[in-house]
Amino acid sequence: MGMSSFLLFKRGESTSASNLLSTINNICIKEKLFFDNDEETYDSEGTLKYTRLYINDTPFKENYSRTLSFSVYDEPYEFQTVTYDWDDIKNEYFKAVVSDDFDDNEDLLFKFLFAFLNEFPDARVWIEEDWFYNLEDMKQIKASYNNDWCYIDRKNM
Repeated sequence: MGMSSFLLFKRGESTSASNLLSTINNICIKEKLFFDNDEETYDSEGTLKYTRLYINDTPFKENYSRTLSFSVYDEPYEFQTVTYDWDDIKNEYFKAVVSDDFDDNEDLLFKFLFAFLNEFPDARVWIEEDWFYNLEDMKQIKASYNNDWCYIDRKNM
């Protein structure tokens, strides 16, 4: 389907890319997921500004089709701030973690996002088709899991 997911923080409330990378690595250990990263970019002060990371529930060499790829950004980062019509206050949100296409890996994406929101309960998930989820939504989804969870408006669950 070619859809992406986004982990959002209110602008100014995200955590550093370095902390995100460490937390995601710890999530992968706890959830028994395989983890790797590359393409690190640092600013002139040595702060991690961007990295690519990969997670899988099987060893990478055994099944590349199960690999989810993510870009992790340090706030501020150009073109990573957005607003949404559903937010009456018109907060700006920072897209801190962005997945590539996750087609056929919806279960793995859910497992990762659920664990991430448990670590960062103020974060939000945005699925490209305008579906938004918070930790409480994800708990409801988990209670009656449907592999098409990310293609259904949470209001219709």
